Amino acid sequence: MNHAAKILTAVTLVAALGTGTAFATGALKLPDEVKSTSIKVPENTETQAGFAKLSKVTQQQAEAAALAVQPGKIVKAKLDDEDGNLVWQVDVQHAKGTTEIAVDAGNAKVLAAEADEDDDNEGHEGHDKDRTDRG
Repeated sequence: MNHAAKILTAVTLVAALGTGTAFATGALKLPDEVKSTSIKVPENTETQAGFAKLSKVTQQQAEAAALAVQPGKIVKAKLDDEDGNLVWQVDVQHAKGTTEIAVDAGNAKVLAAEADEDDDNEGHEGHDKDRTDRG
C-alpha cells in the first residue's frame, strides 16, 4: 500500500470512529439514499471492472468506514452506480438486522444507511391474517 493510501485509511478510520459512536447511539442520522458523490459514473459504465477503474477507495477502506458507523459483520461489499454516483454498497449484519451502508468511492465518506428488509417476511402479513380468518 502506498503512503497516500495509508494516510487516507488512517484519516478515514479516525474520522469514522467518532461518527460510528454517534450513529450507533442514534445521535447521527444518515439519509437512506445517496444524493451525490465525489465520482460520477460515465454513461455505459456498468461492470464491476469499469467501476473499479473509477474508484479511489479500496474495498477494505470502504468496509472500515462502514463498520465505523455500524459495528457488525460485513456480509457483502460491491461497487455500485447509485443514480450516476459511484459508491461502495456495504452490507453490515448486526444485532438488529442488516444495514446497507453507502460509502463514497472517491473519499470513503459514509453517505447513507438503510436497513435491509427481510425478503422472507415481506408481504406475508396479509397471508397470516387470511389463515387466521379461515380458522
